[in-house]
Amino acid sequence: MADSGNQSAPAFPQMQEFRGWRIWIHPNWDFAETREMAVAETPSATETLISRGHEKVAKDTLAIAGTPREVIVKTYGAPGRLREFFEPKDKGSKAFRAFRAAWILSEKGVGTPEPVAVAERRDAKGRLLESRLITAFVPALTNLRAELYRIYTENPDCETLMTLLLRVADAIRAMHDCGIVHRDLGNQNVALKKDARGVWKVYFIDLDRVRIFRAGTLTDAQRGTDCARLAMPSDFLRVFFKMYFHGGGPSPEFAKAEAAERRRYRFHANLRPLRHPIREYRIRARERKARGNAPASPLSGVRELWIWDTRSEQPIPAYRTKERRKYHAFHNVWLMLREFVLHGFSLRKNYRKFKEQSFRESADFSQAIGMALELGVNWKIQTDCLARLEDGGEKLPVLMRVYCHKGRGHWREAVEKSREMHARGNAVALAFAQDRAALRDGSAWAEMIRTVIAGTQDFVEFYEVGHAVNRTKWGIWDFREYAKLLEPVLAAKKENPRLRFTGPACIDFDFHVPGILAAIPCEVFSAFSHHLYVDRRGAPENFQGRFDTVGKCAMIRAFAKQYGIPSDKIIVSEVNWPLLNTHEWSPVGSPYNVHGPSAVPPSASEEDYAKFMCRYLLLTIASGHVSRVYWWRLVHRGFGLVDDSDSANPRLRPAFFALKKLLAQLAGTRFERRIFDVPAGTWALEFSRADGSRFTLRWTIDSFPELS
Repeated sequence: MADSGNQSAPAFPQMQEFRGWRIWIHPNWDFAETREMAVAETPSATETLISRGHEKVAKDTLAIAGTPREVIVKTYGAPGRLREFFEPKDKGSKAFRAFRAAWILSEKGVGTPEPVAVAERRDAKGRLLESRLITAFVPALTNLRAELYRIYTENPDCETLMTLLLRVADAIRAMHDCGIVHRDLGNQNVALKKDARGVWKVYFIDLDRVRIFRAGTLTDAQRGTDCARLAMPSDFLRVFFKMYFHGGGPSPEFAKAEAAERRRYRFHANLRPLRHPIREYRIRARERKARGNAPASPLSGVRELWIWDTRSEQPIPAYRTKERRKYHAFHNVWLMLREFVLHGFSLRKNYRKFKEQSFRESADFSQAIGMALELGVNWKIQTDCLARLEDGGEKLPVLMRVYCHKGRGHWREAVEKSREMHARGNAVALAFAQDRAALRDGSAWAEMIRTVIAGTQDFVEFYEVGHAVNRTKWGIWDFREYAKLLEPVLAAKKENPRLRFTGPACIDFDFHVPGILAAIPCEVFSAFSHHLYVDRRGAPENFQGRFDTVGKCAMIRAFAKQYGIPSDKIIVSEVNWPLLNTHEWSPVGSPYNVHGPSAVPPSASEEDYAKFMCRYLLLTIASGHVSRVYWWRLVHRGFGLVDDSDSANPRLRPAFFALKKLLAQLAGTRFERRIFDVPAGTWALEFSRADGSRFTLRWTIDSFPELS
């Protein structure tokens, strides 16, 4: 039931009669000048902002005690008979409802332009003839629609996006807690302005469709229905609703109502050209004229959206799984099916062969364990920690990523730091990581590759081309797009045949790989590189379906052999475990700082991380399927061996000391055999030293590898 007043707020203004009008004026604006403006015809000298049908919005100046104050005057004509019939009779005019809602929000500290006055003129029978709403003018307002577009096109940064969404979600929650249902809560009606500190303040505008209820009585269904006109990609919307519920996620009642209303409104909006053909034609004509020859939008397709998260060091997904699948190229599915029909038997045969060979051959651990460093992030901390990890022994191979979206300064830094690491005695590899712009316009991608190769080709071991190419959040929706990324690489290899490239740099374990390999010229690769993760919170010995870590390595090695890549031993160029309680810094955590209860994402404790890392390195390299593993990465708050959340005092995690110990144990050794005559649940690998002596590393699912 609608509430008749706001008990905690000051008394609502009393109605005044003035020149045949009924007027309500905010006490702060109760002056003769306000009454005159409320009933006067809007002067022609005012700036008309909108004139549409029965509504006109103008900006005017109200002189209060000699001080000019700008206001917005919104005039409503008489409602149509049909609309008048369906409008609630006891709630006043649209102007009155907007004034009353603004009054409630203002008294509760929820952002909306300050209500000044409302006036109604009715005939002898009480039929509304005209109404007028006056609110304070808030200069330099933008809105959610404009600011999202600016982020998408000019500043695709996750933290900026999440900060904005969190402010808006909290504001909408506060509005609903006041008992206000907006009923036209589109992005354009969520106005925004930054305060002196640069913090967004939210203003709700166009309140003339509201329904007002007693504070705290809105159901989740009402809240969900009211949020259904907010427009953003599906995964951003998912995160937004978690923000609205302070991290807990929407209730089933909210989700059901929101989805139903979104479907209804989409149907209604699609019929707009039929309901208002002339108006819609004029709007489109104005847009075409304003645009000229420019494209409709730099985000002309859903595949073009790409947002980078500096904290978790990855792009964030814009769309949920169901929606992403709709945007995948059908050609991808065709390629995968074709390849499994054509080569499924030989892939299975090679997989079984390699699986049987696991741990059957001697493997050299020298230079088999590498470390990933990050350009431009606490470089001195990284090099100091690397020196401590090596402890005067063998220099570890290092891998550094070069990101296309970070620009020329970053590319030049990649050359400089690569030379520094080479002079230090480390074998250096570089990985080229794409963004969506690299696929829209390949000029920057090609320039990056030319720049980096020209400055490093005399010493770099290999270049990995592309990153997580089977994950759409990294920008590749069609496998054939990856072939475009390889064009400048093919040109470089033609100029210098000694260059070594690796790929396709897929991530996790799935069966996209044959389809991707079928879409590209595989002869460009000297070796197969892959980002091979395990169960995000589980042990490397765990199974994913029928495959444990060793089985996954054997299958990926079978892919390499099937498609003619010269070295059938694979390079694992990225692996880690996300750490518990690292929040938005975790690659599997929330992209924003949750300020309420939330589900714990799949993650490992620091102790388990250390155990899993050591066992992963031993299993993959000793299996005989992997030539090198690069740990991602040495220093990072959410998944590194070193926690740099306090850059002045970086903290070495247990995994740092565990790897340091493992490297010392494995220095100058070769893996010889796996010992199978051990208790169930125990793994035992035997190694030999240069002096002919042997030792065994043993562990269980709950322990570190220990000498025996």
